[in-house]
Amino acid sequence: MIKLENDFLEVELNTAGAELTRIYSKETGLDYLWEGDEAFWERQAPVLFPIVGKLKGGDFRYMGEYYKLPQHGFARNQQFEVISQTSDAVTLSIKSSEETLKIYPFRFELVIGYQLVENSVKVSYQVINHDEKEMAFSIGGHPGFRCPLEEGLTLEDYYLEFDEPESPMQIMLNGATGLRNGIEVPVDLGNKISLDYSLFKNDALIYEGLQSKQVHLRSSRSAHGISFTYEGWRYLAFWTKQDAPFICFEPWCGIADADDSDGLIWVKKGIEKLEANQAFDVSYNMTFY
Repeated sequence: MIKLENDFLEVELNTAGAELTRIYSKETGLDYLWEGDEAFWERQAPVLFPIVGKLKGGDFRYMGEYYKLPQHGFARNQQFEVISQTSDAVTLSIKSSEETLKIYPFRFELVIGYQLVENSVKVSYQVINHDEKEMAFSIGGHPGFRCPLEEGLTLEDYYLEFDEPESPMQIMLNGATGLRNGIEVPVDLGNKISLDYSLFKNDALIYEGLQSKQVHLRSSRSAHGISFTYEGWRYLAFWTKQDAPFICFEPWCGIADADDSDGLIWVKKGIEKLEANQAFDVSYNMTFY
């Protein structure tokens, strides 16, 4: 267990999956991160790599070979190495191995950083291609937050508020398969989404083309909430389960296969491509009040 602390926050994370396990505010006295109750969802803030979402049939094709990967990839199940650590920041990494090459044919390094800045946590991802060939990958965050944050409130007391009015594309999932069903529709969100479990009956809400760089979890019945900054990501998704007391904010560079996917990794929707010996950087920031 790794512990980070400053005058505002106490944060804990595991080297297993480089996953956050606690975010506590000294100012508000609140725990903001979902606790990982197996009755609803046992994880808390998994790292999604080298794919985001599900693959049709559980595998992809590359150079005539099939490679099987679980939903959201394998990074969340890997043991990370601590590269550097101070009282308020830590950097961890994993590298490709003979085992990962059996299911993902690229030599890579994934470097993840957590840094506390006042009442915020910055999360940074760097993907490095150590191969001699171009690399195909996806990367995503999946932090789950308690919702409601306080006793006496419900999820329906909260809303998501964007910094400006939004009219993105909404990408639909097939609730039965977890794959994209091919339906993408423009939606007029305004700048606010009132939370309700019925929104998630077919899995996550997925948006492409958002103009705002920040979204907030707020309630008209509380002064406490979360601001989430996600500049540089292709997609932003939100997810919960029926009656579950959490909401996930998920910035993605990558997305699930479609029901009719042909499995070819190079033409997979949302896939990132990285030249040999190059690096890809992206980050998000969470502020708690």
